[in-house]
Amino acid sequence: MPVMAEPAIVVEGIKKHFGSVRALDGVDLQVEPATVFGLLGPNGAGKTTMVRILTTLLSPDEGRAWVVGHDVVRDAEQLRHEFGLAGQTAAVDENLTGFENLEMVARLYHLPRAEARRRAKQVLERFGLTDAANRTARTYSGGMRRRLDLGASLVGRPQVLFLDEPTTGLDPRSRLGMWDLIRELVNDGTTLLLTTQYLEEADVLTDRIAP
Repeated sequence: MPVMAEPAIVVEGIKKHFGSVRALDGVDLQVEPATVFGLLGPNGAGKTTMVRILTTLLSPDEGRAWVVGHDVVRDAEQLRHEFGLAGQTAAVDENLTGFENLEMVARLYHLPRAEARRRAKQVLERFGLTDAANRTARTYSGGMRRRLDLGASLVGRPQVLFLDEPTTGLDPRSRLGMWDLIRELVNDGTTLLLTTQYLEEADVLTDRIAP
């Protein structure tokens, strides 16, 4: 994956209100390519709102933001093919197998069937899920589901990956395993924006932190 010369993410003066609640009040930040940028704070601090704006799921009231050079509002449709998103809960279809989940996501990226199947197999191998590939996701442990969800966000080989509290609810072993996977992704050139409530996690994983 080529490393981008320009910042991967730029945010200028983003504001978002929900009635009288100021979720975001003039946020500015810049994320360099192939780094981990951490948004640290408790529940209600606006971390998920920022992620939803950067992933085109929510429009800001004021300000502008760009991800890999695309305006998050004006270029929303084009931008959706450039990033991956793993939320606070594993967004997998419990009635599908691990392989079927990944193949489905790959097809949503408009990949040909043969390529979709190839990438699904690659992701399963990378995330240690090959032995469970043909099991339905409902039989997966919490840690396995989170790995499958993270894998699904990478099937399209995005330049930027948004991880919204990816280790919430994981046991210590699964949490450490997720940390290792995040390090591998950055070493491969992926840019990560990570939200977390845990100071230790931010300290271990991130290159820069914004409270």
